Amino acid sequence: MRRSLCLLCLLLFGSYLAARADPLVTVTVNYIFHFGDDTGSTTFSFDPDKVFFYPQPNFQFDFIYPLIQSPIFSDGGSFATVDFFSGSIAFSSEPNFIYDFIIDDSCQNIPPLNDTGAVPTFVTTTCHGGGVYDSFGGGGDPHSEVVGIDSLEYVVTGDAATPEPSSLVLLGTGLAGFLQIGFCRMRAARRAS
Repeated sequence: MRRSLCLLCLLLFGSYLAARADPLVTVTVNYIFHFGDDTGSTTFSFDPDKVFFYPQPNFQFDFIYPLIQSPIFSDGGSFATVDFFSGSIAFSSEPNFIYDFIIDDSCQNIPPLNDTGAVPTFVTTTCHGGGVYDSFGGGGDPHSEVVGIDSLEYVVTGDAATPEPSSLVLLGTGLAGFLQIGFCRMRAARRAS
């Protein structure tokens, strides 16, 4: 019975470790297109630990991340990177500073130029974006051009997130399992001697 309990505790501890996977920021963008008459939604995600540019001298304002999932807006087009700079978000088809799509307000804490070594700390939040620049211009169809941002919904998971109570319970249970195993081994060693 005790051995089964210890194995269960270890399994829960392993689940806790698996839950603390690599950090991931997932953002849902709710936008307005078709001259403001229609709405759409798209999602993009990136690993906040994999920044391309910073703190290189020419890019102190820029935090470019490769996209794990690219957003797909109503006018089509796909993106390779997302850049957080001066409070804005910009998407590029290549890892460069030629922006295809810009949202004026990122709603996240973007460090100022003089904070050398600082990187953005992303938090789970929902907020309203600012203006938008869509270089695709509707991709030949002005009805599909994005003209506004309704909201940005950030979800931060993995090591970048604050541990949830359930994760702390898994951690505590796993540690209790390790203590039980150590206690059993010590008692067995005492009996053997």
